[in-house]
Amino acid sequence: MHVFIDDSGDAGFKLDRGSTEYFVIACCIFETRDAAERTSKAIVEHRASIGWSEFEEFKFSKMRNDLQFDFMNEIFKLDFFVRAIVIDKKIIKSENLVNNHKNFYNYVIKMVLTRSNRTIQDASVKIDGSSGREYRNAVRRYLKNEANTQEFRVIKDVNFVNSKGNQLIQLADMVAGCIRRSVDLSKKNAPEYAAALAPIHKKIKTDIWYFK
Repeated sequence: MHVFIDDSGDAGFKLDRGSTEYFVIACCIFETRDAAERTSKAIVEHRASIGWSEFEEFKFSKMRNDLQFDFMNEIFKLDFFVRAIVIDKKIIKSENLVNNHKNFYNYVIKMVLTRSNRTIQDASVKIDGSSGREYRNAVRRYLKNEANTQEFRVIKDVNFVNSKGNQLIQLADMVAGCIRRSVDLSKKNAPEYAAALAPIHKKIKTDIWYFK
């Protein structure tokens, strides 16, 4: 099993000074290596079909709306499922999470991995990021210690990868971005993004958890 994780929004809590109201972590999960490779190939082919070079990255926050929908309509129907968490930061009261971005980020990833109803098992996890070795090792230890038990292993290994070279991290970015836009009712087109998620919602093991 292969899990690709990215986020949308930011981990800051200065909501009156530009921090995003919502923070989303999305896990795109493939039950076999073949399924992951087929989807990666489809993303490469989609990039070519819209005239982008092989070096251009699918990044939700930097794409025009029409290109976002082109991607979502083509790729969201493929062979993967999603576990995601949507955090309304106004309800988070823990000072440890509010005042430490890394603790908040790690906690949210742990929550989405451990609340999987055993749909994530013995998985190779890849996370977008390029932090220092000490931090990466700390995250690996934290996630394995928090997610795995003697009876059930959620995570086999954790690696950090550069999204520019990984099609499926880019997929996770697009899923996370679409989810966050769908709950942002300050945007008039939020319902259109909610509708774009329909192919993902239809997948049996998908769960988009609105944290309360």
